[in-house]
Formats: sequence, C-alpha cells, structure tokens
Amino acid sequence: MARLEERLADAESALATLDEVVGRVSLSTVERDGAILRLVYTFEAVWKAAALMLEVKEGIAVGSPKGAIRASRRARLLGDADAEDAVRIADDRDLTVHMYKQDLGEAIAERLAGHAAVLRRWLDALQPRAADGT
Repeated sequence: MARLEERLADAESALATLDEVVGRVSLSTVERDGAILRLVYTFEAVWKAAALMLEVKEGIAVGSPKGAIRASRRARLLGDADAEDAVRIADDRDLTVHMYKQDLGEAIAERLAGHAAVLRRWLDALQPRAADGT
C-alpha cells in the first residue's frame, strides 16, 4: 500500500511541474521542449501509478501505457473520451524522439493544456480508490 501511495505522490508532483508551464502565453523553443519533457515524465508517472493501482486494487496486471489506459477505462477510471485522449498522449510521448522536427514540437505544445487536463482527471480518479481501500 505504501508503494501505491508513493507512486500517486510522485504522479502528483510530476503533474504539478507540468501545470507550472501549461497555459503560459509564449514559450521559447527551449522552454517548450522542457514543457514537453514534463509531459513525458508526468504521463509515465500517471500510467505507472494507474498500473499499480489496477494490480493492487482490481487484480488487473498491465505492462504498457496503452494497456493501463484500456484497463483504466474498463475499471471506469477513464471515460471513453478521456481514454481516447490518453492514447493520444501516449502517441505524443512516442513522437517526442522526433522533436528536432520543429512543427512536431509546436503541435505537441499546442496540446499540452488538454493533455494536462486528462492526466489530472485520470490521477484524480486514482486517488479515492487508493484512499478508501477498495
């Protein structure tokens, strides 16, 4: 149980760093790239927290981000629209290795606020289940 609480706290901390940059009017290229890195590690922290919660509380073992998204949808931690958006976040995370393509970085940056909102809803859905012991 302590491990799950630690994962949730890590995800919360990561999301706080993403929230710091989301909504800023203008970012330099370096700041934009840093914001996208924050998206990457926030997504990692949230899906791994979800995977552990699903394993501990629901008996569902998942080993990949998209597996965690699908299982979270089945467990009603994500609605259909948020599950689809979470898959887009996973896809954007995979595309970050091509950040040298300027237009790709700009496109991902434009989606940061929406991605952060989805990650917030997902993380919030994990919190009560961890706290209430179900």
